[in-house]
Parts: sequence; C-alpha cells; structure tokens
Amino acid sequence: MILLSSLLITNCKEEMKKCVSQSTDTNVKLYNDLTDQLIPYFFREDYLGEKRYFDSLRVHDDDLYIEEKTKAHNEIFNHPEKFCNLYIDSTKNKNTDFATGSQNFITGHPEAPINYIKRRKELLKEFSSNTDIIKNLSTRSTIKANQFNLCTAKVLDLAEYDKHTNECEIGVVYFSEIVFDPSKRRALVFVDHHIKNYFHRNAVFKLRLLDNYWEIEDYTILLTS
Repeated sequence: MILLSSLLITNCKEEMKKCVSQSTDTNVKLYNDLTDQLIPYFFREDYLGEKRYFDSLRVHDDDLYIEEKTKAHNEIFNHPEKFCNLYIDSTKNKNTDFATGSQNFITGHPEAPINYIKRRKELLKEFSSNTDIIKNLSTRSTIKANQFNLCTAKVLDLAEYDKHTNECEIGVVYFSEIVFDPSKRRALVFVDHHIKNYFHRNAVFKLRLLDNYWEIEDYTILLTS
C-alpha cells in the first residue's frame, strides 16, 4: 500500500502548462509556439517576476527546482496581470548576428570543436538541399509584438521600451526568418536574446510540428555571455 501511494504521488506531479498558438498563419504560429518554450527554458527565470527566486537555487536540488519552477509558471499562466515584458526587436536592422558566422556553421569549419560539428550536422540533416539556410537565418524576421498571443508574458515592440522602465522584463529578443524542410514539418530559426547588461545568448533552434505544436527538437548555442 505504501509503494502504491508513492507511485500515485510520483505520477501526479504537476506539469508545466504550454500555450499552443491557434494562429492560422504558419509563420506566426511557429514563432508563438517557439517563444512559449523559450521563455521557461531559454530566457532564465526572469519571466516569473518576484517568484523567480527558488529555495532550490540555493541548495542545488534539481527535483525541487523543477517542482518550484513548474508551480510558479502555472500560477502566472493566463494571468496577464502577473506578466513581465518581452521586447521584440524587429526594426533595428535587417540582419541577424548569425550572418557573421554563417559559413562556419554551415560548412563545419575544421578548427571548430568536434562536438559542435556533430551537432551541426544533426541539426541540418533534413535541410541539406535547402539553399536558403544562410540567407534566411541571416535575415531578421519582421514579426511584430501584436502578432504574439502568449500565456506567460506580455510582448511589446522594442520602440516602447522607455515607456515601461519600471516594469519587470524578460529581455529583448529577435528572430531570423524561418527555414522549412521540404515536408514543412521541420524548421530552423536563429534566436538572439539579451537582458539589460548582464546576459546575452543566441542559438539556432530546430523545430518539428507535432500534434499541432511546433516543438523544439534540437538546438545549437552559438554565443553565451
């Protein structure tokens, strides 16, 4: 009986809610589904506002961390009054930072670490015949803030940043254009994110369409600072 009770408790752990975009525009849906995952898994805990400080961060308890973060995430889910601001930079310039290192990423420069080259090949294997990889990942998407409908953050255009300086923020993000594979069920997107002056990271994400949700399947981080 004790063992059965333990199994029931384990199986009933709270799961992190996800926000499936209902947009009928494929690109808009993909950016929304992607951002829904980036916020909790790639943009740190800043989106949780005052709830971002977990006891588990002090004691390095991974299970407790997941439990506390999941609970905090679900508490703000679909509660706009608790949202922090995520700013979209779609107008600063037309190029992404991917443009400067795209040749090494595509060709696998011989001086690059072997694990990086292996990951790059895995990321690109469905896209080997797509000649627009460099072009699309090097071109900044023009998606605007009003095209996002998220469940854990308020999205604003970067031009509005100075109007909200006293509000909690998740940082500034921009996306590249999308590279689709021939089936239109897998895609690549370059993402750049920074928050104030202390955190900056960018990566290429590989997504697949599964049960009407563009799910992150793999990624390669290109910069962290």
